[in-house]
Amino acid sequence: MIKIKFLQFYSGLSKNEKKDFGKFVSSAYYNKGRDFSAFLTAVEKNLPKAETAAEMISGLSQSLVCTNRSVWNRLHELKTLAERYIVDKELSRNELLSGNLVSSYYINRSEYGLFRQKVNSAQKKFRTTKKGIDSNYHYYQLILQLGNSYIYQNKTEPFIRNLTEQVVYHSASYIINHYIHLIELLQQGNLSGKDLAEKGLNFLNDSNTEAFLKTLKENYNELFCQVSFHYNIYKAFLVKNDSAYYHNSLKYFELASETANDAYRSTFYQLLINYCIERTNNNEPQYYKELFRLYNKKLSEGLIQDLQVGNFPINNFRDYIFVALQLGELEWIKSFIQNYSQYLPPNVREDEINLSYGILYYNEGKHEKAIISLNKVAGENYIHYMDSKYYKMRLFYETNRYEEAILEIDSYKHYLRQHKEIPETFAKPYKQFIKDYLSLMNILLKGSKDDAEIFASGLRSKTQSPRKKWILKKAEELAKKH
Repeated sequence: MIKIKFLQFYSGLSKNEKKDFGKFVSSAYYNKGRDFSAFLTAVEKNLPKAETAAEMISGLSQSLVCTNRSVWNRLHELKTLAERYIVDKELSRNELLSGNLVSSYYINRSEYGLFRQKVNSAQKKFRTTKKGIDSNYHYYQLILQLGNSYIYQNKTEPFIRNLTEQVVYHSASYIINHYIHLIELLQQGNLSGKDLAEKGLNFLNDSNTEAFLKTLKENYNELFCQVSFHYNIYKAFLVKNDSAYYHNSLKYFELASETANDAYRSTFYQLLINYCIERTNNNEPQYYKELFRLYNKKLSEGLIQDLQVGNFPINNFRDYIFVALQLGELEWIKSFIQNYSQYLPPNVREDEINLSYGILYYNEGKHEKAIISLNKVAGENYIHYMDSKYYKMRLFYETNRYEEAILEIDSYKHYLRQHKEIPETFAKPYKQFIKDYLSLMNILLKGSKDDAEIFASGLRSKTQSPRKKWILKKAEELAKKH
């Protein structure tokens, strides 16, 4: 990617967004009388051809017949306009936030009549619209302004009632985000509940949270359902041997979803899914059925934002397929690829489709078709590359292509050495697979029945991930064959 800030922004826009941005910068209010239409046309012409910033600047300079300095000046101006455009678009999507800015303007100018009208409208809108994860905080900001207006007007009793509401919404917003962050620490930071306690991070003790939930249940049912969900799913992650918290979170998930917008419901789903994934990683395969149920329910509700993300490993397309594989749902996988691959970002779509079909064909026993599909995977991100190599190694073993298998191992090991950006938590199981695969190949080509049985015995004593299970199966086959 060419590292020029405006071009990085512009390259990420869709065709319709580019058209919309063109309209925005054509406004005299924003562009200060400068016409950027010819410049944007030149950007469209040169962007596909240029590989470096220098080539892009040179190309724009020639197309526009101007100096390089002039090109840089226009790019800087467009970057500023791009940021104004982003603010404008985000405010248009968040009525509560934009309303807060307007009401703040009115109260700062002591326009209490206009302020009150705006607040009344915003409060009515808040009660009747679906909520996002940040809605409670934005509503708190609104009623904070309302409280300030009561102070300015010496209205003591309304201020006290308002202050209670401020505390409730501010606390609910904080608690929800606090539990989300703690779950992230438990997952990504490899911290335990004891670690959180020692660092003082889980200072919200159960008795305080439950007392607050009691207050919410009496007067703020919507908040009660939201906070109850986040409290129970956090406890589910924390207390791993008690599934009651997970089942409680499911109950509150259904209730909280009734008033949540799509983005917030997607957050609910992702937390539930992450919990189930953690359980399967802990060798509890019964949670694959629950994962499959959640995926199907999520898809039926049209919540596919996680399939549209261009960054990996954030895009979850492969996870849907992996879970379905554990349950032998091959027809479902075929249907999923056909129906949902169209939503994948263009830069990863072909690799994801080829990889997915390669995995599907492998599991259908169509080995040659699987190899053809996997060979089409360019592997521009490490997840696609490593997954395709992993399945090709299995295929080469099962089709007796041992020389190709050895070459694949060398390629795999070289890739892991060269790509230091791969997180160790992701690379570690693949490194172990390579090690086990090499042991398997040595036994196949040089070993004895005893070697195979000892190797298989060692594998049985370890946690059985899908990669380990395949190695173990092949080791047991060798023990019987020798």
